[in-house]
Amino acid sequence: MSEQTPEPGQAQEQEHGRTRQGAPQPRRVVVVGAGMAGVQTAVALREQGFTGTVTLIGAEPHQPYDRPPLSKAVLLGKAEGSAFDVDFEALGVELRLGCAALAVRTDAHALDTSEGPVPYDVLVLATGAEPVRLPGTEDVPGVHLLRTLDDAERLRPVLAGQQDVVVVGAGWIGAEFATAAREAGCAVTVVEAAGRPLAGVLPAEVAAPMTAWYADSGAVLRTHARVAAVEPGAVVLDDGERLPAGAVVVGIGARPATGWLAGSGIALGEWGEVLADDRLRTGAPDVYAVG
Repeated sequence: MSEQTPEPGQAQEQEHGRTRQGAPQPRRVVVVGAGMAGVQTAVALREQGFTGTVTLIGAEPHQPYDRPPLSKAVLLGKAEGSAFDVDFEALGVELRLGCAALAVRTDAHALDTSEGPVPYDVLVLATGAEPVRLPGTEDVPGVHLLRTLDDAERLRPVLAGQQDVVVVGAGWIGAEFATAAREAGCAVTVVEAAGRPLAGVLPAEVAAPMTAWYADSGAVLRTHARVAAVEPGAVVLDDGERLPAGAVVVGIGARPATGWLAGSGIALGEWGEVLADDRLRTGAPDVYAVG
């Protein structure tokens, strides 16, 4: 971080709220995003001796949790959640959950949220990514994403009812969900526009075994197949074929969850990522980005 806060691995002696170099410490650090990166940032600040206020803001109402177990253990009812084993109260970290970040006013050092403005001395952006939606499916019943704990809870009845499921996208989320759905007894068809699973993510020779895995698991993998439309109870492919679908799970990628930063003056890259230097500093004063 900047000269105002101790950098990771460089804890500094502090006297009366000042660092060893004599620069005043910030009084208020606000971390936006209660995922892994945000939680680790809040914990690291305390571990390195920061004595000011630390506020961790999360859009979801749940205790901060780890996402990977959602696609299997939580879906199958083997775990009720995956909350981080962190005692935020003991660390003196204030949690504001169910609080959505709406905008940043860098000139005023203020974060606008669904619960009102939150002042900061240092702001850390850790909002991560959000799933890409399948165009035209926003209002179609039975279409699901799998990113949050609430998403997993909505999908549990699908698995319990052993519904026919179409998974759009043979990436990591598609593979994980297909595994869970097959274990629950669902008929699963995975539709992938590319010629193989994980195209563009892994080399062909590394991803090749995944094709056989789908067959071994009992899931049907349809490559070179594109979705033309999703209707209640069916997915229509671009060749006109209709696949029965009691539920559709979309896993076609993710993008940085940074749309709310529009107009803030914080520079974003081509894909919406926050631009930062090798010390995680953005171009805005006292604003950092992690994750």
